[in-house]
Amino acid sequence: MAYTSLYRKYRPSTFDEMVGQQHIRQTLKNSIKSASIAHAYLFTGTRGTGKTSTAKIFAKAVNCLHPKEDGSPCNECEVCKALSSPNNLDIIELDAASNNSVEDIRDLVEKVKYAPSVGKYKVYIVDEVHMLTKQAFNAFLKTLEEPPEHVIFILATTEVQTIPATILSRCIRFDFRLIPKEELASHLEKIFVKESVLFDKEAALAIAEAGNGSVRDALSIADMVISYCGNKKIEYSDVLEILGASSPDNIIALCENILQGNLEEALSIANKLINMGKSVQVLSEDIAKMMNNIMFAKNTMDAVKVLGLPIDLFNKVNDASVGVSNYKLYRACEIFTEVQNTLKYSTLSRVVIEVAIAKACDVSSSIDTSSVLARIKDLEGFKRSIQGVSTTEGTTLTAVGVFGRLLNMLNESKRYIPEYSTLTSAGLSKENIVLDNKVFIITVSNEDIAKSLMVYKDTYLKMIKSEFSEIKDIEIRYIKSPVDIRKGQVNELFNKTLN
Repeated sequence: MAYTSLYRKYRPSTFDEMVGQQHIRQTLKNSIKSASIAHAYLFTGTRGTGKTSTAKIFAKAVNCLHPKEDGSPCNECEVCKALSSPNNLDIIELDAASNNSVEDIRDLVEKVKYAPSVGKYKVYIVDEVHMLTKQAFNAFLKTLEEPPEHVIFILATTEVQTIPATILSRCIRFDFRLIPKEELASHLEKIFVKESVLFDKEAALAIAEAGNGSVRDALSIADMVISYCGNKKIEYSDVLEILGASSPDNIIALCENILQGNLEEALSIANKLINMGKSVQVLSEDIAKMMNNIMFAKNTMDAVKVLGLPIDLFNKVNDASVGVSNYKLYRACEIFTEVQNTLKYSTLSRVVIEVAIAKACDVSSSIDTSSVLARIKDLEGFKRSIQGVSTTEGTTLTAVGVFGRLLNMLNESKRYIPEYSTLTSAGLSKENIVLDNKVFIITVSNEDIAKSLMVYKDTYLKMIKSEFSEIKDIEIRYIKSPVDIRKGQVNELFNKTLN
């Protein structure tokens, strides 16, 4: 007997067997139980999320003689059995991609007049409905709005934005969502058990992640992995091999060198991977995903559960996050995400990835300064108001004067330095700076900004003391919600002082 692919073999036959889409399942069940059946539905969503399967289940459910309590078809009555046959005449599937002309729709309009042969309703499932021509849509309008009482239309599409508004207004619309990775992995595990396939949980999670929210894509990958592994246990490394992904150890080593600014070693590792036959597209995806994993490991308490990596691999990812700033991580993620678009239009894929690696190694030269410049522009009036107050000897020691001179000294630097952008992007004003017993205090209402300022606290203090030797120290403080910060004193409602 010919082999049946997993996504066909395990196509759901009841609402409860569906993966995800709880909002749609519950709505359709309630409409069946209350006998409030509409004449036209529109199912939209990305591929492999269950649009056609749901349409078939619904078509059987509205005709079932003995539906279950939750509204699902029983799949045992004579009508359900008849409708399960591909030769039945009451559930008609029409592929609009190859039947998209006016003549095809006119033929459909003629056929809807005939009563169903075994059930109560004749259900037309029009797949890829967005492929119909403008003329075909127009020919379909009247019948879609006022079909015979025994007819239900279910339109399915992946490109709802191209459907005319006149069609949309005549249908009840359901948006199918991408399936969460955890639900997909659980579904795969159940299938592996039924198929007597040995597997690691991390392997199932890797397949689910590669499915990108699509049940069909995930099951297709699972088919390939099962064939590749034969009778042996499916492991995480097997999934990576099938997907063409690079060894996690190599990718981690590459990412570590990028984050440490070691360009020579980073290019060397990338060169070895490319020469091994790894696709540049896949390599850039692997780097972006690994940078994202490192960011999760650094900032999330339950990163082990979220990432679903083998524990030894997670430990390496966690080690790579030590001592790395979030700024470097998110800039690296941005750079390698942008590579995906660049590669689509470039014939020099190797140059693109190597330039991206060089950028990520030297984030100071690749920083997007647009947001920083916008902040600086907002501060222009404030800076002008303090210039001249603190630049001459003998000036009275004030918070505004100290802050103004610090800004000027940073701005006068002949190179870009992150200390300046960090200070200016904090959005400080006169109300955020005070002098208390010759301690210069900066307050902000965002803890992340406060932590960023703390990184350069020593630099700021050194520069200030070079002009104002009286200053004893700098303190960076933050409050969880804005409060009145009066000049010359620190409000007692500070929640935390960062030391």
